[in-house]
Amino acid sequence: MSIQVSPQKPWFSWVLLGFCVLAVVVGLALPASKPPANSASANASGETGDKIVKTIQKMSGGYLAHIKLQGPISMELDDSLFGQEKSNAVGVRDALNEAAEEDGVKGILLTINSPGGTVAMSQELNAAVTRARAKKPVVVYMGDTAASGGYYTACAADEIVANPGTLTASIGVIMSGLSFQELTNKLGIKANTVKSGKFKDLMSPYRNATPDETALLQGLINSSYQQFIGAVLDGRLRSIKDEATKASREASIRAIADGRVVTGEQGLAVGLVDTLGDIDVAHQHLDQRAKAKFKIGGKERLPLENFDSHHKLLEWLPIGLSSSINNGVNSALQGSLMGSTQSMVPFSVSHPKQPLWMME
Repeated sequence: MSIQVSPQKPWFSWVLLGFCVLAVVVGLALPASKPPANSASANASGETGDKIVKTIQKMSGGYLAHIKLQGPISMELDDSLFGQEKSNAVGVRDALNEAAEEDGVKGILLTINSPGGTVAMSQELNAAVTRARAKKPVVVYMGDTAASGGYYTACAADEIVANPGTLTASIGVIMSGLSFQELTNKLGIKANTVKSGKFKDLMSPYRNATPDETALLQGLINSSYQQFIGAVLDGRLRSIKDEATKASREASIRAIADGRVVTGEQGLAVGLVDTLGDIDVAHQHLDQRAKAKFKIGGKERLPLENFDSHHKLLEWLPIGLSSSINNGVNSALQGSLMGSTQSMVPFSVSHPKQPLWMME
């Protein structure tokens, strides 16, 4: 089941704008009286105080940016409550670029929870991590899954931390399609195609692929696979100085680079992962790297702050009001999606008949 948002009418935009202005005015006009310690107002005040403290920390000693890559990797636009916006993967790419340039950011923790996605977007993320790594430490923390394009992204980091049960690797490329030729023949249906060249209707579902087409597609897959494995080896071998150790690591990685999925524990054994641990371990290791690079003293860790490439509208509303809106929206969406099955495969919405490259 999918949710379609119809274009907003002009009057709705004015109402929404008026509501936002009213919310800000009410928030500023609230009395500054001291609330009881156990009240909701006290909690909101405490949260505001925490934000002020964290802002001061950012201005003084710097902080660590926490960027989250979640779900399928694709360049396609995502549908949101306010229309279409850039996909999570594109947002992560932009956030990596911005964090790399921001002076206050002393290191980047990239959390990955993704089964993979399209080839080109995975390569853009790999390039973004590489650029960021050249300016400040980048540590990747793997969640439930960091496979295929997720690992393509991770392998460019300074260090990879995974849980023992994290699913990762899946180093390989796949393209698949369906053929309905036998079915259409039985139904007496025949597709008429006029084309400029023999490969123009490549992967047509109305006929079986020819030997020339299969060879062409295999060449494309092999080329993409060599790009993938090349990026993995470059990321995992660049810090190894001993040639014998480097050769052994390369052989171990190539042996499992056949599309299989491994656990974090297995990935550690073959050199795909550096450290086993949770997100606290990843934070600790990034803190050490950042302090060493920028010569920062002190025993306390640098604060870890969520970093996004854009500000959200609800962040500007009073705390209590924004949380109420969030709860209402989430409840409505949860009710609408109840019983639906959400695919982890980023099928093309804009071009449903065009093959979508996947890393599996």
